[in-house]
Amino acid sequence: MVDGWFLLDAMDGIHEEQLMLTKDFLDLSDYAHQKRRSPRKVWVTALIAAILALLLAACGYAVYRATMAHRELHPEDEKTYFFDGDEGTLNEGLHMDLNFGTCAMALHFDTEETGHVYGFRMTEGAPVDPAWSCGGTTLKELFVTYQPGGVRPEEQQRPLEQCLRDAGMTEAESEEWYYSLTFSSDTGLLRPAMRIEVLDGPRLHGIDLILGWPEGEARVVKEEQQGDIQILETVIEVQMKDGGTEKTLFLFRFDTRRQVLLSIAGAEELLDFPTLEAIAEHIELRETGFVYSLDHSGQNWSVHALAYG
Repeated sequence: MVDGWFLLDAMDGIHEEQLMLTKDFLDLSDYAHQKRRSPRKVWVTALIAAILALLLAACGYAVYRATMAHRELHPEDEKTYFFDGDEGTLNEGLHMDLNFGTCAMALHFDTEETGHVYGFRMTEGAPVDPAWSCGGTTLKELFVTYQPGGVRPEEQQRPLEQCLRDAGMTEAESEEWYYSLTFSSDTGLLRPAMRIEVLDGPRLHGIDLILGWPEGEARVVKEEQQGDIQILETVIEVQMKDGGTEKTLFLFRFDTRRQVLLSIAGAEELLDFPTLEAIAEHIELRETGFVYSLDHSGQNWSVHALAYG
């Protein structure tokens, strides 16, 4: 098996003087002591990593890092959002310039157009009310939409069996991993208690997620970065037609390296951020081998809310 230690042994002929000169040139910091290898071997490992990083960057193989950004919307904003009617629909040829200036917040992601489908599942111990019912979209249900003759672009259509092979999953596995999950309570809410979903790079490419539609305010509770993960917690308050307000808690965790967003939205009457954070710790993400792209040229926005459908 070719691993780091194999490469280290393969470079065993490096002279000590050359090794130390290269270490000083690359300005490598002190490396952790490895008991099963000599300090010299450890420096070789460090040099291999540094040289490989330089070579990969020079050849264009450096890992792309996406970002998540947000901004408050205002009525005087320029009408930057639009919708073009899809060909073959009732709205064919229709173009609308839209102003979401009264909404609470816009989220923007600079992800790549082509990427992998991601799924998620919840592990045992997640603090979810056992009385809540839930349902959602499994990866199998997503892959079914790519069958020939369906709604997907013809060049991306393929039988379910091919989708599963591309994804590297069995049919049973594809039924255990989700694209979205919606939880309902029996408290008479007209909206879900909680909604969890993953939005991968192609879904986020070229669009803004609009929060607090049609009129609302945003209050950012937390904004920080933990390694590759950008975290945003915000309370969105929406004005209702009856004069009241509706508050939703949003927890966003965006992986800048894998270009995938985990979104958890919860009703403020039933949940709080510590609970949402605890739930997030019990969510496992899976990158599949299924690669696809989406054409967002006809619409550069998507309303993101705690709602059914």
